[in-house]
Amino acid sequence: MIAVTGCILAFLSGCAPTATMGDGRFPITPNDDPTDTSSTTATISILSQSQLADQSDSNILQAAILFSKAGEISQSSELLSLVNPDNLTDDLFVEYSHLAAELNVMRRQWLEALSWFKQPRYQDLSLALAKPTMLRGLRLQSAAHYALGNVESGLILVMDIALLTTEKAERLQVHNSIWRQLNQQPYAFLQNSPNHENRTFAGWLSLAALARNYQTNQNAKREQFEAWRLRWKSHPAALWPPLPLSKKLGNGKTPSQVALLLPLLNEYEVPSHRFIDGFMVAYYELLDQFGDLFTDPNSDLPSLRIYDTSQQSVESAYNTAVVDGADMVIGPMRQSAVDALLAQSALPVPTISLNRSDKTSQQQPENLFQFGLSPTDEMIQIADRAWRHDMRKLVVIAPDSGWGSRATEFFRQHWTNKGGTIVATVPYGPSVNDFTTRLKKPLQIDLSEDRGVQLKRFINSRIEFSARRRQDIDLVVMLGYPVKARQIKPALDFLYASDIPVYSTSHIYNGVEQAGPNRDLSGVEFVAMPWTLPGSQATELQPDERLHIVYRQFYAMGYDAFLLHRNIEQLGHKQSIPLFGATGMLSLSEGIIRRQGKWAQFRRGKVGEIQP
Repeated sequence: MIAVTGCILAFLSGCAPTATMGDGRFPITPNDDPTDTSSTTATISILSQSQLADQSDSNILQAAILFSKAGEISQSSELLSLVNPDNLTDDLFVEYSHLAAELNVMRRQWLEALSWFKQPRYQDLSLALAKPTMLRGLRLQSAAHYALGNVESGLILVMDIALLTTEKAERLQVHNSIWRQLNQQPYAFLQNSPNHENRTFAGWLSLAALARNYQTNQNAKREQFEAWRLRWKSHPAALWPPLPLSKKLGNGKTPSQVALLLPLLNEYEVPSHRFIDGFMVAYYELLDQFGDLFTDPNSDLPSLRIYDTSQQSVESAYNTAVVDGADMVIGPMRQSAVDALLAQSALPVPTISLNRSDKTSQQQPENLFQFGLSPTDEMIQIADRAWRHDMRKLVVIAPDSGWGSRATEFFRQHWTNKGGTIVATVPYGPSVNDFTTRLKKPLQIDLSEDRGVQLKRFINSRIEFSARRRQDIDLVVMLGYPVKARQIKPALDFLYASDIPVYSTSHIYNGVEQAGPNRDLSGVEFVAMPWTLPGSQATELQPDERLHIVYRQFYAMGYDAFLLHRNIEQLGHKQSIPLFGATGMLSLSEGIIRRQGKWAQFRRGKVGEIQP
């Protein structure tokens, strides 16, 4: 106790509270002004009195609160452990429980955070809490549930928060956050609305499923929303609709003629045709919604024309398409062709390219939106997840190829800029099959074996010796297609690295369930394209299982290209939410369409979604 008191006094005399708070952290009181020094002065007074008198539990709690506000988590936790909650008044007991839960949230101790709300005394008091105090508790619980993957529980708590919010602007803000969260859920999750015991939750699910079904048909979406409002007249979302439903984000116009600029010959023939297959799946989905095109007055299904860029320049094909009446261009696919468009000062019609240029420094022309399957977005996800989990030293294993080298170099720059370290990079060619030999050196197994040999010689003994790997590796980032990945992971396990987490990109999984071969990948976590996860899409995509994973991804890309061209104007609005696409959550920023995949993991050969 003496040491703690000394620490308190030293802190109070030498430091001022700071407003900086980590991700997921909640303020102690909803409206605290971190620049207000009155609380600090009051706490100093309290602590001074406690020095002269007894160290009361309430005074220690107040000190713990002050340390928490200042971001001194360890000191706050140390003080809180000294508090006997039985000696606290009901109000202070609630404050004590909230602070304890908050400290657990900041440490990512989610289950421990939730345990504080299960105390019988807290539950008895929770029904009569003041609204600000109740809201704080609900926010802490929802954050913990989201982090644990209990999306339904987290959403229901946020819906309770919305019901307690009386100000219209605040209510709309909460509803927008509910809508954003629902928009990220797989379609199977949204189908759980019928007969759900929580009718508020059921109404939200029903509305989200409706919106998902009509992502490419804005007019029909609005009509269906109005029909939903009639069925759910008293629902909170009917009274205060989330912004994307209550307002037109853009003028609502959709293209009448779409031009596809694709290389239909040579090495791009197969990916281009698979792209068209996926594009037409979405096209016919929209056709089914309209029914009879010739009698439906709301039909705005575009006409399509395909221009082969194999035998002509992209500039020539593009100009011909515009002259022919195209008011939307999708393509080109080659990166060199995208660079050619990038060199233009402006483009006459909205254009969605099917690749992303590496020339990031070049000025983006108006009307160009770059979309592609570049792994850079997934590498950013891997880096962010690793950093959140306190991983700092990594090994990268990647194919010695165009995409593998580019992904590795991008990741190296991104990771080192964050402050992380890549302790080793292991490139491999298509002919490499013995990854055990290839991985010995970066894992320093070879040095361990050499030491073992020297030791045996020194002591002249038949002593049994087991090699050890280096101990400073936090994560292995493994890039590659399924066949190679199934060789790399067992090699890591054999080399005493089975306990090191392994992250990968979407290239590792082709969407085909192969429980036998994929057992070799057990434990690997990867960024998955949503279409590869069962129940994710309103319409399950079924590209030919015999196709290489690259071509299957082009199929999914075609589907998303249709989705994008129907929503590109809405995506450009600052208050828009991402589109749930087949290749990821699609958002638009500075002319670049970003993909955010889902996190999944191999377990006993099967793939299941996990929380990021």
